[in-house]
Amino acid sequence: MAAPIIRSSTDIRRDYNGIEALAKETGQPIYLTKNGRASLVVIDAATFDYDQYVGLMIDEAIEHNKRHPQTYTAEEAKVEIRKRVAERLADDEL
Repeated sequence: MAAPIIRSSTDIRRDYNGIEALAKETGQPIYLTKNGRASLVVIDAATFDYDQYVGLMIDEAIEHNKRHPQTYTAEEAKVEIRKRVAERLADDEL
């Protein structure tokens, strides 16, 4: 396993393009530190697998439905999944 890529939060302010290029080149998450402590993780958008994220949301929905059975039409299920993904993405942005 490769060593993690760690940069200070100052690096992203001073050299955004360099951090972006590093993320694209390596496909690895870049851990940003602030005052010597982990603060954020940056990853190239192409590396972030949206389909895998949606798959995790579907798994979560299946577990939820086991605890709270409810029947949806296919269209209702699509709407509900899209709603939950949008909510989760909005939460992640906070």
